[in-house]
Amino acid sequence: MAARHEIQNLIRRGNVFYWRPRIPRNFNRTTGGHISLSLRQSDHMKARYMARRLNTLLHDLRLRPEAALTTRDQLEALFRAEIERMGEHLDNLRFAARRVGSDPMLSVRADIEVGWAYRLIEMFGTMRKLNFEPDCPGRQMLERSGIPEHSIMVIGQTFVQEQEACRQAHFEHALLVDMKRHGIPDTLINRERATAQLMRAKADMLLDASSRYPEVEGQSVSTLLGSVDVNDGYLGDAAGRQRIEAATATSIGAISQPDVTDGKPAADATTSERPGGPESSIASLPTTANPNGAVPSGIPLPVPEFMDRCEKLIRSKRSWEDKTAQDVRVVVHMLVGILEEHGVEDSTQITQFHVGQLRDHFDEIPVRYGQSARMRKLSTRELREAAAKQMEMAKARGQKPPAIGLGASTIRKHLANIAEFLRYLRGRGYAVTELTMDGIRPSKNRSSDLRTLTDKPDANRLRPLFRLPTFTGCRGAEDQDSPGDQIFHSANYFMPMLLAYLGPRRNEIAGLAVKDVVETSNGWALDIRPNHLRRIKNTQSIRMLPVPDEVLRLKFVPYVQAIRDLGYQAVFPELFHPTRTNDPGDRFYKDFVPLVRASEELGDVLWKRVLHALRHGQADVLKQAGVSIEIIDDVSGRLSKGETSTRYTNAAGLPLIREILSKYPVVTDHLEPQPLQLLPWIAKRLPPPWANLSKEERLAQARSVRLQRADAERT
Repeated sequence: MAARHEIQNLIRRGNVFYWRPRIPRNFNRTTGGHISLSLRQSDHMKARYMARRLNTLLHDLRLRPEAALTTRDQLEALFRAEIERMGEHLDNLRFAARRVGSDPMLSVRADIEVGWAYRLIEMFGTMRKLNFEPDCPGRQMLERSGIPEHSIMVIGQTFVQEQEACRQAHFEHALLVDMKRHGIPDTLINRERATAQLMRAKADMLLDASSRYPEVEGQSVSTLLGSVDVNDGYLGDAAGRQRIEAATATSIGAISQPDVTDGKPAADATTSERPGGPESSIASLPTTANPNGAVPSGIPLPVPEFMDRCEKLIRSKRSWEDKTAQDVRVVVHMLVGILEEHGVEDSTQITQFHVGQLRDHFDEIPVRYGQSARMRKLSTRELREAAAKQMEMAKARGQKPPAIGLGASTIRKHLANIAEFLRYLRGRGYAVTELTMDGIRPSKNRSSDLRTLTDKPDANRLRPLFRLPTFTGCRGAEDQDSPGDQIFHSANYFMPMLLAYLGPRRNEIAGLAVKDVVETSNGWALDIRPNHLRRIKNTQSIRMLPVPDEVLRLKFVPYVQAIRDLGYQAVFPELFHPTRTNDPGDRFYKDFVPLVRASEELGDVLWKRVLHALRHGQADVLKQAGVSIEIIDDVSGRLSKGETSTRYTNAAGLPLIREILSKYPVVTDHLEPQPLQLLPWIAKRLPPPWANLSKEERLAQARSVRLQRADAERT
C-alpha cells in the first residue's frame, strides 16, 4: 500500500518512491486526474529533492500560455526525461565527491550562508542597504534564527554582492524574458515580485541541506554553523578559510543569473542545476591554479587577445570621444604588460594582486611618458626602468628630479577604464573574477580644495594677455611672438577673445564650422552642437551663444565670410591637418600657449592652465556680478542641480544670455579694427607649416614646448 510522504506529491510503494501529482485544470487536453511516475529511488533524501524539482517544473508549465495544448503523453514524456536526467546527475555527484574525498560540511555551511543571503534579498528587496550593525533588522533576523557571528559576516558580504548582481543588466534581461514567457506584464512592481520569488526559490533549495546531506539530518542551523573546529578546516586555519571561501564563491557565481538554454531561460530556472542542490557538494573541489580559489564562470580569454577585445569595446561605445578611446587603449595595454610580467596566460588567472601591481606601476612611471614616442613603445618593465634611470641621472647631475608617478585624477580615470573593460569582458561571457578598486583608488579632492586647483583671472589680470604681439602687431605669420606691424585674423587672434568673453570649452570653439556661425533675430550667434569636425561633451552642452560685441567690432563676421568664400568648412582651418585626424583644441594650445609663455609682460600675472583658467575666470566674474549659478551653468554648458533647473525649465535663451554676458567687463577695448588679413597659407589654401614638419622637427618642437613648460613650472 502506498504511503504518502511529507513532501507534496511524493508517495512510497514498498521501497520505491513515486511522484503522483494532480494534473492542473488548464491542461484541458489531458484525461484523468493524476500522473504517477516512479522515481527509481529508494533513498528518501534523493527522492525528496527530485520531488521538489518536479513540483517546481509542473508549476512552471502550468503558468505557460501553451499549457492548454499539452497532452498527457507529452507531460509524462517530459517528466520521465527529467527524472532520468536528475537520477544520473545525482549519481555523478556522489561519485565525484567520493573521488576527491570532499568534506560535505564545508558545502553545507557555504550553502546555508548563501541561502540566508538570498532569504534577506527576498525579505528586504534589491535596493535596501543593510549594514548588519546591532540595530539592523537583517542582523536581528539572523540572530533570531540562531546564526553565529562569524556566519553573519559572511552572509552580509554575500548579501551586498548578490544585491548588486540583481541590479545588473544581464539579470534584468533574463528576468524580463522569463516574465514575458509567462505572460506577466513588465511593470516595476512585477519585476520586484518576480525577483522576490526567484530569491525565495534559491533560498529554499540552499537552506534545505538535510535533503541533500543525510549526515546532517536532524541538526539545527546554529549547530551546523556554530561548530568552529580548527581540525575541520572551517575558519580555523588558512587552508580551511580558503576552501570555504572557494565554496562560497562557487555557489555565488553559479546562481547569480538564471540558467539559459538556446538564448532562453530554462523551464525550471528557479531550481535548475545550481549549487543549491546536491551538486553543491562539489563546490569545494580543486579547480584551477587561480589563487582566488574559485573559477569565474565563462570562457577563458587569452591575454594576447585583450587588445582586440579593447578595440571592440571602443567601437561599441559610439559616444566616446577619441581621447577617451585612447585613454582606454593605453591603460589596457598597461594591464596586458603587467599580466605578461607575472606569467598570466588567460582571464581566469587574473587576481586582485595583479590589479594592485598595475596600481603600483602608475606610481613608478614618468608623468609625461605619453608625450614621448620612444617611451610609448616601451614595455611596462622597461618604462619603470626608464623612470628609475631618469631619477638617477638627475641626482648625479644635481638637477631637480623629474616628475614620477601619475596624478590622482589620472589614476582614478585609468582604474575606472580598467573596471569598464573587465565588465565588458564579463558581459560578453568571458571568465573574469570580480575585482575591486577599493583600497587602491586615490580619494577625490575635497570640495573645499576644488576652488584652489585652477586660477580664476579677473578682467585686470586678463588685459595684459591681449597686449601680446599677436593682438597688437607681430613681425610675421610664423613669428607672432615678436612685435611688428602685422595682425593676422586667425585662431590665435579670435579664440582667446571668445574663450574670455563666453567661457566655453576649448574644443567647442576650436572645432566650430562656418555653418555654426549664424545670424538670428537676436544678432550673430555661435551654434554649439556636434558637427563633422568634433563632438561635444554632453547634451547640456548644446546651446546658442551670442558673438560678443567686441569680437564683432574686431571683424569676426567678415573673417568667417572670407573663410567660407575660400571653401573651408572649419572656422579656424589652420588647426586641422589636411590628411590626418587631429584634435584642433590641442593644436591651438601648441600654437598659442608658447606665445603666452614667451611674454615677459605676463611673467608676473601669468596663471597655470592658461586656456582652462579663462573658462573659470569668466564664470567667477559673472558670479561676482550677481548672476545666478543656474544661468552661469547654462552659459557654460553644464547641468545645474535641482528639480526646477533640470525638469521644470529649459536652458536660458539667447536674449537672456546676451544680457547676462553684457555684465562681463571689456578687456579688448584698446584694440582697433584692422584690415582683414588671413594667414598666408590659409589664403593660398596650403597646409599649415606644422603639417609639413618631419618627424624629427615635430619632436624638436614638442621638446621645446615641454622645456618652456618646465621652466614656467620651476619659476
